[in-house]
Amino acid sequence: MKKRTACAGILIFIALSLTIGINLSTPEIKAVHLEGHAARILLKNPPFTARGALAWWQENQTHLKSHYGIPQEDSDGVFYISVWDFADGYKEEGRKDRLCFEDMSGPRNCIDKNWIMTVSRARNTKKIYVEAGNSRWVQDATGEFIRLADDN
Repeated sequence: MKKRTACAGILIFIALSLTIGINLSTPEIKAVHLEGHAARILLKNPPFTARGALAWWQENQTHLKSHYGIPQEDSDGVFYISVWDFADGYKEEGRKDRLCFEDMSGPRNCIDKNWIMTVSRARNTKKIYVEAGNSRWVQDATGEFIRLADDN
């Protein structure tokens, strides 16, 4: 009985260590693909939760603007940014439903579609919307993000 308890304890410890390791990995921007006023950001070790994705956006807005020039707004203030998990890197298009980038030559110019979040602004508004997982937020006049009620 003691061996079973010890084995169970060790398995729980390993599972917790792996979970903590996954959650503590720092997201890393591997690439940014621009197309007009839309940008696609590819992240290695993306945030694990929707709230983590929002926090990542808040912490990295200045860096994204200074290093990549995004968001790039059109004359009406519209922009669209999607963030994707770069997990296994670039792949060939193949038969799978993959997101491919025309600003790269093939054949390895696609990624698996593992969406993390979207940040956008609609026409003629100053409000920025963030969507991650099943959560949506809007930025208020003070710059704070307010969670919107679920559509369900």
